[in-house]
Amino acid sequence: MNKLAKSFAIIGLSALIIAGCGSPEESESTNKTPAAQPAAAPEKNEEDQKTTDQDKGNEEGLIRIMEQNIAYTVNGEQKEETAFLKYNDNQNYSMYVLPEYELSAEEPNKDVLMWSKDDSVFMRIELLPADAEWALVEENSKAQLAAVGPEVKEAQTPEDPFFNNAWSMETKSGSDIVTTYLIKNQEQPLKLTLFTKDADHRNAFLEMAKTIMKENK
Repeated sequence: MNKLAKSFAIIGLSALIIAGCGSPEESESTNKTPAAQPAAAPEKNEEDQKTTDQDKGNEEGLIRIMEQNIAYTVNGEQKEETAFLKYNDNQNYSMYVLPEYELSAEEPNKDVLMWSKDDSVFMRIELLPADAEWALVEENSKAQLAAVGPEVKEAQTPEDPFFNNAWSMETKSGSDIVTTYLIKNQEQPLKLTLFTKDADHRNAFLEMAKTIMKENK
């Protein structure tokens, strides 16, 4: 990652304040007949089993299938590839990562998902508590963006249920583009900060971010 990303990360910590702190008896009969044997359940094919495993994982947070196809765009080019499930111990979550990207811990409570060919193109991932003070998180995020570029403006959020009530702002510095998304999801609030440039990987990063799931310990 470049110096821009490092300076961006330093600003946020001091300004961010987060609040919170017996069975029934059997009837008797003179004429007893053998109990009917239950019919064998039909075998599930591979696709049905994958769907069952994925549903169970979504409900219990325990099991997820090991791969999932993700459709995305890079520089306007439509693509679809198989992403593989990765576990992150730093913030205790799992997500599906496309082949050209790498997920790693950056510091406590912060991880980076970077483009393998250029680590200055990346997304910072921060899982926030359910009782986050959004007004203060927004203020801190604006301050971070203002430290990168003088003009901070609202950014468009994708038309997707994942981004309902999301907050997004963006700034530029030369060829660098920094975009922050606050995902105000009650089940798992997120702060996503995307660092891109001429290679526009924002859609790919966001599609992978949609697969983030907190793991139960």
